[in-house]
Amino acid sequence: MYKTPHGNFNGDSWEEFCQICFKQKYENEGYQEMPAWQGDFGIEGFTRTGTTFQCYCPDDEYNPDKLYEEQRDKITADLNKLEKYESQLKGYFKDVKIKKWLFVTPGYKKKDIVKHCTDKALEFRKKNLSILDPSFDVQIQNIDFFAKEINTVLNYQKKKIVIGTVEDTSEEEIADWKTKEISLVETAIKKNGQRLPEHLKNRDSKINSLTQFTIQSFLDGNIAIKIMQEKFPQDYEKFMRVVSLFEKKVEAICNTYAGNDYNELYKNIEVELRAKLNDSFSYLDQTTIDMLTEQVAAEWILRCPIKFE
Repeated sequence: MYKTPHGNFNGDSWEEFCQICFKQKYENEGYQEMPAWQGDFGIEGFTRTGTTFQCYCPDDEYNPDKLYEEQRDKITADLNKLEKYESQLKGYFKDVKIKKWLFVTPGYKKKDIVKHCTDKALEFRKKNLSILDPSFDVQIQNIDFFAKEINTVLNYQKKKIVIGTVEDTSEEEIADWKTKEISLVETAIKKNGQRLPEHLKNRDSKINSLTQFTIQSFLDGNIAIKIMQEKFPQDYEKFMRVVSLFEKKVEAICNTYAGNDYNELYKNIEVELRAKLNDSFSYLDQTTIDMLTEQVAAEWILRCPIKFE
């Protein structure tokens, strides 16, 4: 399986995903799928405007060198089929000339693959194949080329979007942040202390542990929010609106709270926030919802509006 910010793919699921994206993205250009069972001609679809597509998903999380080699060899092998099956392809294309051959893959790690595409484009232009336009080009595209289609496609497939990172913020990064944000750390220590009873055994240690979790949740969540801002700007704006509106309610809840169990108050706020995000972003997977919930709640501990007084 190949991991992406939008989910994990194998060869079959990647092709299925791509075909739905192609049909949406290139509907106005007359996209036509080419089923492989009738013979693999080096393309899996084409448009009436001269763009062809070949999908490829690695079998595993290869290192950059191995991934480059696999993608390079796949590009070379499939382009060679254009020459091998020139007459058969001409029967499908008729008067359409191939202007672009797109190699569509979840991701790539070395810019050398871009050079390989450029070199192959030049090589094939010199072949003067009857199915190729004089401007024939070869390009590699990753999953981000489908940014506008991803939500719709994954919803159609009943899959959930994953936004986040595989790796947590390191202890070194947390320590560095703490030295730069001393006042926020002090605020978190104070508020987390208010959440725990005075008679609790090892209370200071538990306050420090809770504060460490608060800071890690804040920093980990920031990464997810940044990814959302870059890849899903409309969802990011919606997220900010939802959080902003709920923040006003949290301020009112804290200002009118008459009890003395601040940890219970915090839990109630977190539960309601998670429910609000689940309702607003039903297409996000639960781990992403949890990460966003914990980030917002942590930020409210660090900066307010959660107040325990």
